[in-house]
Amino acid sequence: MSLQITFSRVYQFTCAHRLNSRDLSELENKKVYDKCNNLNGHGHDYKLEVTVQGDIDAKTGMIIPLEVFDQYVQNVLIKIDYKHLDNEVEYFKQHISSGEIIIQYLWQELAAQFPGEMLYHLKLWETNNNYFEFGNA
Repeated sequence: MSLQITFSRVYQFTCAHRLNSRDLSELENKKVYDKCNNLNGHGHDYKLEVTVQGDIDAKTGMIIPLEVFDQYVQNVLIKIDYKHLDNEVEYFKQHISSGEIIIQYLWQELAAQFPGEMLYHLKLWETNNNYFEFGNA
């Protein structure tokens, strides 16, 4: 197996959500999720680091052209940017919009954009103190 180059870019998006599980009572939801269970939800300014892995193209000297990389990511972020996830994004009407689930959703959506197994790793900052990682280490 030959070694491959990784390349990362960081993107920002904003969305709202409410942490609430249908499998928990109202009291249990408040206990587990605390202020994140606010009836009207709350929002975050997220940062998403997207890392791809691949061989260097002999013609361009790059793994992937930046404009193509950006387009793939924007095709996904447009679905959630400035949205209330639980109310406006079909996926989150059926899944809890926790950071853990959001990053898995982003992985699924981005993996469908990038060719082959080019998508390598995601890092999602929810706050300055909280982030989630998914993919290869």
